[in-house]
Amino acid sequence: MRHSVLCKWLIPLSVIVVSCVQEPETEKYWERDLVISASQEPAGAEEPETRTVLVGEQNVYWTASDKLLVFSAGQSAQFTSRNNSAAATAEFAGTISIPSSSASDPYIRALYPYNANASLAGGSITTTLPSSQTAIAGTFADDLIILASRATVSDPGSGATVTVPMVFDHLCTGIRFSLTRDDITKVVLSATGGEAIAGKFSFAWNDSGVPVVTSVINPSSTITLTAPSGGTFTAGAWYYIVTLPVASFTQGVKFTLTTSGGQTGVRTIATPFALARGAFGSSANLDNSQFVTFGEGGGGDEPGPDEPDVEVQVAGPDTWVATDELGRELPTEITGKRSDGQVIMFYWTWHTGQHGDYPAIVNITGVQNQRGNLFFDASDFGYDPCFWGEPLFGYYRSTDDWVLRKHAEMLADAGVDAVVFDCTNGTFLWWDAVQRLLPVWTQAQNDGVKVPKIAFHLPYSGTNIEATATTPAIPLGDNTLADLHYLWEHLYKDGVSSNFSNLWYKVNGKPLIMAYPTPLTSSAEDQAIRDAFTWRPGQGDYVKGGSTVSGAPQWGWLQVYPQNMFNGEEMPVSVSQNASEYSHGHCYAFNYHDDGIGTFGRSYTHTDKNQTLLKERTPGGSSGSFIYGYNFQEQWDYALEKKPGYVFVTGWNEWNAARQDNWGAGSDSQGSWSGYPIAFPDQYDAERSRDIEPTANWGDHGDNYYYQLIKNVRQYKGAGPYPNVTRPRTMEIDGDFTGWEDVSPDFKHYPGNTMHRNHGWQSAQGLPSANPRFVHVNTTGRNDFVDARVTRDNDFVYFYVETKETITSRTDANWMRLLINIDRKASTGWKGYDFCLNYLSPTSDSQGIVSRATGSTWEWETAGNFDYAVNGNKMEIRVPRSVLGLTATDKLDFEFKWADNNLVERLHEDPSVSPQITRILDFYVDGDAAPGGRFNFHYREPVE
Repeated sequence: MRHSVLCKWLIPLSVIVVSCVQEPETEKYWERDLVISASQEPAGAEEPETRTVLVGEQNVYWTASDKLLVFSAGQSAQFTSRNNSAAATAEFAGTISIPSSSASDPYIRALYPYNANASLAGGSITTTLPSSQTAIAGTFADDLIILASRATVSDPGSGATVTVPMVFDHLCTGIRFSLTRDDITKVVLSATGGEAIAGKFSFAWNDSGVPVVTSVINPSSTITLTAPSGGTFTAGAWYYIVTLPVASFTQGVKFTLTTSGGQTGVRTIATPFALARGAFGSSANLDNSQFVTFGEGGGGDEPGPDEPDVEVQVAGPDTWVATDELGRELPTEITGKRSDGQVIMFYWTWHTGQHGDYPAIVNITGVQNQRGNLFFDASDFGYDPCFWGEPLFGYYRSTDDWVLRKHAEMLADAGVDAVVFDCTNGTFLWWDAVQRLLPVWTQAQNDGVKVPKIAFHLPYSGTNIEATATTPAIPLGDNTLADLHYLWEHLYKDGVSSNFSNLWYKVNGKPLIMAYPTPLTSSAEDQAIRDAFTWRPGQGDYVKGGSTVSGAPQWGWLQVYPQNMFNGEEMPVSVSQNASEYSHGHCYAFNYHDDGIGTFGRSYTHTDKNQTLLKERTPGGSSGSFIYGYNFQEQWDYALEKKPGYVFVTGWNEWNAARQDNWGAGSDSQGSWSGYPIAFPDQYDAERSRDIEPTANWGDHGDNYYYQLIKNVRQYKGAGPYPNVTRPRTMEIDGDFTGWEDVSPDFKHYPGNTMHRNHGWQSAQGLPSANPRFVHVNTTGRNDFVDARVTRDNDFVYFYVETKETITSRTDANWMRLLINIDRKASTGWKGYDFCLNYLSPTSDSQGIVSRATGSTWEWETAGNFDYAVNGNKMEIRVPRSVLGLTATDKLDFEFKWADNNLVERLHEDPSVSPQITRILDFYVDGDAAPGGRFNFHYREPVE
């Protein structure tokens, strides 16, 4: 792959040694020949080589016609070269008076090129760099490279020959360029900010003995370079514009090119840059069509001659964009990104063991959808296990590697720093699930996923609960102690933890554990356990604040609004709360709904109570006030106001709606409340549940809470600035891929996430489940995206994508699709995507079809073609701007996503809906998408 880019190029300009061999005429004056010896300085020389003509573009020689103007003792004289051809050394002859070393001005000074109008005053020489210059292919014109030197001479005495060493330095700089056209007659360089680049100027020697420009007397901000002999420039040859040094072109420069037919084109460098003396910037193909349109003016921007292109930067997940089904956009580039804010997610590993041995499942939301009744009596159910809804990934087990990998990526992309496993019941650690999660998340971490770290939440008390008339004593202290010993022996103890210590979530330098240390004894092992952790025992109540138990301050996991701040550092934020006004905000069964009060479900807010729920109550279906997240947002808003160091979010994937009988009576200082005969305490239905993990029951609204989480995490933690964007460049679509490695942003994605799925629940006897709903097979993983990039010129937009392994055949179904939201509007196209490349299979190995969305459904029409090349695991694409509805001057600002082997048309569950649909949520499930889910990469060309 080849591209044109303006970059820094230095002509090696070394020291000139001038030897003067003189024969004294009198005691004070000599008539002499100056012998100038020009040779390459040794490595490490501080001064560049200075001569006056390029030979072979690298060797800089003196020419046969070179003349010097020499100043000495108030006189000036012309010294002429004796060379017959260009050479590395030259001899100059002339007559001048030489002062003695004790004179008030003991220096002789030499200026190249000879200028009869140049003058010396007070040690400063005044000369002129012309603003009208004549081009010579491969070198400079004779009168353009301005050099100067000064030296002192000892009195040689009568008849003696004196050698005077002199070091010539450059005073000027410039830009070299080549052209692709052969009809250009004139190139004009203009300093947009009015900086002086030519004209009459003065220079003097500084304290280091180097000549520097001190003033410009009649400045010119333009230089006109005319083609040789009044003709045209030769295509492919190098030409030079020589300028005065400029500390900064504050508004860049522009080149105006004129053809023999009188047409003009303008090329602009908008970025400020500098030109230091003795070094030339370089631009190949100055008239490249990506920058210059003849007859119309204008042109593209590129880096300045002395400025390399920008550093390649990775566009991380906090730069990804998304718009959820409600039209809520993710914020980006939030200033004040904090380094101390941490987001912790309550996470359930309990979909295994006895919680995973289900002969059947009752989906409460699904039953409601069928019955058209949002609220109903729980006595309608027997004792079959219940879920409040169906997870997007099906009724999975927590030992399913495929699901665990999905969770790792989704939580990482959301900015979640840690997960806390719910082990608050008895001694259930769900260890078989933990054993699967640890290696899966470690591999994800090795694949570049910033996976959340892990911690455990053990029972809510460190002491025994006393027996009552109806409830026997429960030795929670014993449960906590048993859990602590098991975790110590199997995970945290030295010698057993090395494989997974990279996943420990640490607070104050030690692994966090939400447990009470009170059951620990004075034994050596218990003391080691006590010292190993940062203890933050859980406060189980939803109203009470935290206290300190045995030196361990409590943290909360769920609170009613306004939430308490625990230990001055932590605050819970929850989707909903299984509490009610009837229970004064304390824990109560979610299915309670007597007296029209209801519990604090997804639609409840402290401000509006359940008015939103009542106004927007929709029986059954996938719509209802629960999709908006009013409760969740109110709690987040309070946390954002209070700015805790840790936000504990409840929760990700609880799902189970565990039925209890005669549960929930209680009392506090405000009074008492009765229990409910048939209770679903923690989860119940779509409204009264608290999971964020996407659900299959809400149609395309199933991931609303996931993006609401991300929005608030970004508001809490901040989001980084948009990465560097390299300037326009033209790419050859030839399968060579040269140059793509220098393109920024670099949209990285994770390898290793196209694993196939084959996992099912088993009975207690170890037999596979006979229910196909509990056996999950997915073999759609195919091309594994790992890298994507974009660049552009005036005619095309270029895309690059790389996969982990060799890209499969173009004849594969749903192959290597590129979806583009060209206007960044979610309201146009299918889910915002206006174009789809490879909606139809490519017509050949080098050309594919661009399809345009005809409306909001998965229906497309042909918009044009694109060129592409595939070689191994890489693919590059060139799409005409016109096909995407773009002009040559449009600044690009669009979203895009790569997708492979997903967006599969499938039967809809509701027969009233079109029999074949394509789901936006399929990006989570099948094949691979980069980035995942609704996320898009955002490519934004900077606006100068």
